[in-house]
Amino acid sequence: MKRYFFYSSIALFLFLCTLTYLTCIKRTKGFCYTKIHSRYGYDPRWDFGNPSESQKKLLDQIAMQPFKLLGSGKECYAFVSADGEIVVKFFKQKHMRVQYLLNYLPLSKEIKALRNETLNRHSFRRKALFNSYQIAYEQLPEETGVLYLHLTKSRNLKRAIQIITPKGKHLTLKLDDMEFMVQKRAGLIFDAIKAHPEKGKEIISSILHLISNRREKGIGDNDINCEKNLGIVNGKAMQIDVGEFYLSIPKPITKEELTTATLDLRAFLETYYPTLIPYLQEEIDSLL
Repeated sequence: MKRYFFYSSIALFLFLCTLTYLTCIKRTKGFCYTKIHSRYGYDPRWDFGNPSESQKKLLDQIAMQPFKLLGSGKECYAFVSADGEIVVKFFKQKHMRVQYLLNYLPLSKEIKALRNETLNRHSFRRKALFNSYQIAYEQLPEETGVLYLHLTKSRNLKRAIQIITPKGKHLTLKLDDMEFMVQKRAGLIFDAIKAHPEKGKEIISSILHLISNRREKGIGDNDINCEKNLGIVNGKAMQIDVGEFYLSIPKPITKEELTTATLDLRAFLETYYPTLIPYLQEEIDSLL
């Protein structure tokens, strides 16, 4: 009887996985609303209070114009405003979801263990991700361009955002119901150097100061990459990917840390602008 129950549980699990794939994944490649829809309720840990007056104006600005899908990363779908000035990022829920049909079905010990392991992993990932975004919002707003952060259900925003999917469909989302971040729009760092090589030294200096200042504030980053994670706004470097921050001991940055953090920048310069490499090294030495 136990063996029958075990194999029945496995068969049910495989059936549900197949059904989920066919109805939610295969049919909805790319963006769809269900991928950013959170089933989490209100959580005081992620309630940062009422928006400030400037943030209210920002939310009004968001509500008055459509947003078009800009791109997709590990954690978020990014939508850019019609005026091109701001980006709203909605969190992908697939790696954070803890509510499944399997939670309510009778399962064998083995299947329960697998389910619990998955749920714990998702819960841990969500907490770590939200902690990182909170660090960016509260401690590194200038370095990350984060203007507003909303991580739990609320009732005080009373505004909606209109987004346009890649297929041209218009969706209206209540901001109170969504988990999202508002950030200044930045151009990619390597594209900026290619577009304005005469400003290469200025951009390099800004990159190094950004990395150094973050370290001196006691903020570490588990995902060091200039090409994908850094952008530029008005000639100043800004970290656009803020999902891997963690708190550490504030201290001056080391040569090894600066060198490691700019390995892909050095490779880029070696390929396109080798004359800037000596300047990169000089700037690293000057910050020590």
